[in-house]
Amino acid sequence: MSATAMSALVGLLFMAMLLGLIPATIAQSKGRSFIVFWLYGTLFFIVALTHALLMRTTKKKAEADAVADGGKVCPNCAEVIRAAASVCRFCGREVQKGQP
Repeated sequence: MSATAMSALVGLLFMAMLLGLIPATIAQSKGRSFIVFWLYGTLFFIVALTHALLMRTTKKKAEADAVADGGKVCPNCAEVIRAAASVCRFCGREVQKGQP
């Protein structure tokens, strides 16, 4: 293999690795593994990008975001509710104001 062919191959591999960062970053923001989607995006960029854009946020990530935005977890049913709620909208039980 000639030096120019090797240089072109290394450049193409480097570009694929950089492009793989796009679906990986999107997937990480939705609660998925950055490394897995980086590899996926490096190998199959168009498919990985479409997959990352169309997939939903994981429930765990959505709950963590809701708690970070001022929500709290109901001590009875473990669902995330608003911090100002006095009654849980999921189980209907009263929630004390002082509970986290």
